[in-house]
Amino acid sequence: MKEHIANIKNSFSPLLQLLAFKVSLLVLITGILSVFTGCATQSSASPTEKQLMTTRMGDTSTVEVIDMRSVIRNNLLTAQVTVKNWGPPPDKKTGEPQLDTKLYGYRFKWLNAGGMVVFTDEAWKPLTLTRDQTADLVGIAPTPDASAFRFEINQYK
Repeated sequence: MKEHIANIKNSFSPLLQLLAFKVSLLVLITGILSVFTGCATQSSASPTEKQLMTTRMGDTSTVEVIDMRSVIRNNLLTAQVTVKNWGPPPDKKTGEPQLDTKLYGYRFKWLNAGGMVVFTDEAWKPLTLTRDQTADLVGIAPTPDASAFRFEINQYK
């Protein structure tokens, strides 16, 4: 009986070694693939949708577009853009925040479903933002043909 059990163990030993080899190889391949796919999906340089829908002119780097929304009301596209002025960085010597009130201008560019402009440029609207101030800017498309918009912001000198 002992000989029979020993024969069974010896017959399974090569199978167990092969199984252990295959498991080790699978773990190794999985680890290598996860490293490569992790590197491939990291793309911090790609612009966000808000950045693609915003045109900046002048020094508007301290103004962040927080949110963009749109809805169709009475067959006209209504857009709302929320912006915040973060202000300049703190003073390098003292670390104190610098006072910052700037005058900006903004407008909406109205586009049809094909991305073509459906209305000539509207007038710039003035916007005064102090440091850490947030503003909700609303625009209503002048024609029902508008199905999308771009937000334009400019710093007045």
